[in-house]
Amino acid sequence: MTDPQGHSPAPDPSPAPDSTSAPDSTSATDSTSATDSGTLAVTVGLPWTLGVTLRPSVTIDGVSRSHTAGRNTYAVAPGRHTVACAVNTGGGEFGAATHEVDVEAGRTAEVFYAAPMSARDPGRIGSSPQEPYRGGLSRTAIGVVIGILGLFMVWVVIAGFLVLGR
Repeated sequence: MTDPQGHSPAPDPSPAPDSTSAPDSTSATDSTSATDSGTLAVTVGLPWTLGVTLRPSVTIDGVSRSHTAGRNTYAVAPGRHTVACAVNTGGGEFGAATHEVDVEAGRTAEVFYAAPMSARDPGRIGSSPQEPYRGGLSRTAIGVVIGILGLFMVWVVIAGFLVLGR
């Protein structure tokens, strides 16, 4: 093109953008977008006695994320995150446990949650695989008392047969 005086403009030294070429992968926005997030993997374990009727609840930084047992992965921003897990009964929750975890960009941080065996016990959560809480000394004491009562009942039945058999 020429201007009204008949002069042609100087050529543009920058190359024209080519719509068929791929975007420059070294640009600041593209190179950081791939590493701007990390992955948080939450493995939820339910005891077989609870797994058929109840649904686990996973919350990351106060946002509900999942209601499935097993390993679930979530893309999160790098930094410290609060993971809370519980078992949802439809009308309430039990086995609540919370864990703080640091997620690095481009890395996967693992969190493991184990639901308790009963609604009276706490859940267990951490960065290594967890075993369900099975109770402590009070459960052992109750088991011993029930066992002694059972043996006493057997003794009474046997003594009754011996007395009536004479």
